[in-house]
Amino acid sequence: MVPVVAIAAVLLAGCSDSGTASAQATASPAASATPSPTATDAASPTASASDTPSSSASSTVNALVPGFPTKVIPIMPGSTPLSTSYDATTTPAKASLIASTSSASAQILSYYSGQFTSQSFTAVAPTKVGTTDSQDFVRSNGKETVNVAVVTVDGRTTYTVGASVNPSALK
Repeated sequence: MVPVVAIAAVLLAGCSDSGTASAQATASPAASATPSPTATDAASPTASASDTPSSSASSTVNALVPGFPTKVIPIMPGSTPLSTSYDATTTPAKASLIASTSSASAQILSYYSGQFTSQSFTAVAPTKVGTTDSQDFVRSNGKETVNVAVVTVDGRTTYTVGASVNPSALK
């Protein structure tokens, strides 16, 4: 698990403000430790039907944290969640996803560009820092932000999506 956390730290280090906030939430000791006891099946990439939205910040590994806002941050088909975090108690609310896939960086950025522009976010020009591809999305005059960062190592792509949005967007 240490290599995934190391990759996640590298991905999140280059993120915008929304990614930085997500990095703080995702890089917490709970996210890098064993799966949270709230995860019904740590090996399952989806939350169970009995999970209810959390009223406080939470994170988990190898699963979706209960209440994770897949309406805002959908899981790209063919991806495996490695870590998620969610905090609806702050304004803006924060959510992050770290996942792996065999898809190429361009496919991931294209998928999430479609997802976020359909939610009225405006895409900012993509950037590349070293081997990390990154794209930011903004709405509400920049008060709501999303960052997607992608890196490929040994043929496996890991990506992070961090969002800071108005809590009402999560309902």
